[in-house]
Amino acid sequence: MKFLLLYNPVSGRSNFKIHLHEIEKIFQDSIHSLDIYESKAAKDLENVALDKSSDYDVFLVAGGDGTLNEVLNGVMKAKKKPSLAILPGGTANDTAAILGINKNIKRSLNIYFNEQPVLMDVNKINDQYFLYTAASGLLTRVSYDVSRRHIKKYGYIAYMITAVKDLSVDYRYPLRIKYGENKEVAIECAMVLGLSSNRVGGMRLNNFSHSKLNDGLFELRFFKRVKSFWRFRLLSSFIRGGKKLREDLHIASNRFEIETSSNVDWNADGEFSCKGSVVIETFKEAISIYASRKVKKKCF
Repeated sequence: MKFLLLYNPVSGRSNFKIHLHEIEKIFQDSIHSLDIYESKAAKDLENVALDKSSDYDVFLVAGGDGTLNEVLNGVMKAKKKPSLAILPGGTANDTAAILGINKNIKRSLNIYFNEQPVLMDVNKINDQYFLYTAASGLLTRVSYDVSRRHIKKYGYIAYMITAVKDLSVDYRYPLRIKYGENKEVAIECAMVLGLSSNRVGGMRLNNFSHSKLNDGLFELRFFKRVKSFWRFRLLSSFIRGGKKLREDLHIASNRFEIETSSNVDWNADGEFSCKGSVVIETFKEAISIYASRKVKKKCF
């Protein structure tokens, strides 16, 4: 098979280049071919993925969730869609963890050389595709508000410091949600968290849901803005693995139309996506991607 390695030189702590020789050696000893492309600027990999989709069987993406999101958005616009494989090199690496892929390069390439990919759902918020999460409100700016210098110096701790600061912000915004067959509800929120799996921000939320990665549904949790102790109550949900609180609203659907204030920020796969009202929809089994045997049995 023909592989194209797409990597982000500034992802995580910016040390992926030291692994290139090892990766090239592994490919030289295999029956597969490898080309390498280094990202030059933001959105560069999206354009390259679109242009090169018809030339390769597999895009081997090295970096974090944001890097993979760039490649995904290029692939989803292409007629021929190569399979996606991940070499995690970011800070949280949620998508890789969801798929059962760790940072051991030799072990990961062994999966990609010998296993078959699976079909996974892809989601979309307005014009941007994403794989596993979309969110707004409390804590959802953390992943892109942290400076690259602090990530390089402190790693995951940099995100925790920014999260503590964000807890001082008084989030309160109204939403009107349309979903399913003519269902509609209005709610005032401190946070909206959408997941297609049970992990976000490096945390396992095993009590959030029991969703599959190819069930054609996306799940949104609306954390209601109650009058007192709302920060404590919201954090208690995360501490208990994403357990739903009595006052919160949890909906699973393949399409949501959400009306809200124009100043509400949304992120997708940990990167800033858009502001204001959104449409979130799910495309069932829209991408071919590699996962560990354990994850394939459990999550597909």
